[in-house]
Amino acid sequence: MAGPRAPAPRTAGGGLAATPPRLSVSAVVVTYREVALTLEAVASLKAQSVPLEQIVVVDNDPEHSVREPMQAAHPDVRLLNEDNIGYAPACNRGAAASSGEWLFFLNPDAAAAPDCLERLLAVAHEHPQAGIVTPQILFPDGETINAGENQIHLTGIAWCGRYEEPVEDAPPRPVLITTGAAMLVRSSLYRQLDGYCDEFFLFYEDPDLCWRAWLVGSEVWYVPRAKVLHHYSWGQSGRKFFFLERHRALSVLTNFRGSTLVVLAPLLLATEAALLVVATREGWRAEKVRAYASVWAMRGWIRARRRKLATMRRRPDAELIGRFRTTVDSPQIVSPVARRAAPLLRAYGIAAVALVRALGR
Repeated sequence: MAGPRAPAPRTAGGGLAATPPRLSVSAVVVTYREVALTLEAVASLKAQSVPLEQIVVVDNDPEHSVREPMQAAHPDVRLLNEDNIGYAPACNRGAAASSGEWLFFLNPDAAAAPDCLERLLAVAHEHPQAGIVTPQILFPDGETINAGENQIHLTGIAWCGRYEEPVEDAPPRPVLITTGAAMLVRSSLYRQLDGYCDEFFLFYEDPDLCWRAWLVGSEVWYVPRAKVLHHYSWGQSGRKFFFLERHRALSVLTNFRGSTLVVLAPLLLATEAALLVVATREGWRAEKVRAYASVWAMRGWIRARRRKLATMRRRPDAELIGRFRTTVDSPQIVSPVARRAAPLLRAYGIAAVALVRALGR
């Protein structure tokens, strides 16, 4: 594969830059039985205006279904075979085998526009504190937003920002969390954070990584003019809700300071009560309860992770708390219970944000 060369000089907004960035990038694609789409994802990486130092594909299918097609279509790609170890652990495995200064994670069902990486690197060059830079994720029609500037509530509930809205044309901006469907991460930051959380088999690894990046002093930037098409479907299953609820709880319990958790306790408890009602009505209560049991079993892990993160913190919760949402406003989350409880939860959320800021911790 061709070595890296400097991209055409341009600023994050699309104009000319004073000096172009000269950064090497390794791409990591984790796939599980999505052979045709994975081949398209890799082809989009090879079509980038900034050549990649290497492409690493982690085949998480125990039957290794992508191995022969990948070797035939892209023999220069480094292929790692795993036995369904989970998305986050597989990303970490791919990152460990990568040598670039930056890691570009791309979902196997996504395809990056040819200038996507160039635009992301321009922002990384202009904003040295940017440790994570991501594009706008569009549905295959190229006109409708799937994700990008994602949102996260004070309780850790996260959702796709501007979901199903028209494509956005705007300059880059810092955001609290974004999507892992296509994510450029500084390799040194990824190592500092121990990458994605290995305990997150599926789901929520991206908001957790972004949250921790901010805590250790880095920044997350969103670049709407860098684009990726994504064959996305929400889908619902009890197993999905188990992972989402388990990992949300683990992130909240490890990333917030103890004093912040005390302030948020009434809001967190009220939200859990509402979620139990929703889970019962929608048929995934058993998975919700199983998530509680798993979090309790991991209480030792939670304590150890809190201690480690405390030594790495460079930003207090007071500095970030205002970036969290005090309401859950997503077309993906439709619940009469949540709608009725929203005014009270919003009022408490606003008060909690003010109190955390006043505490300054």
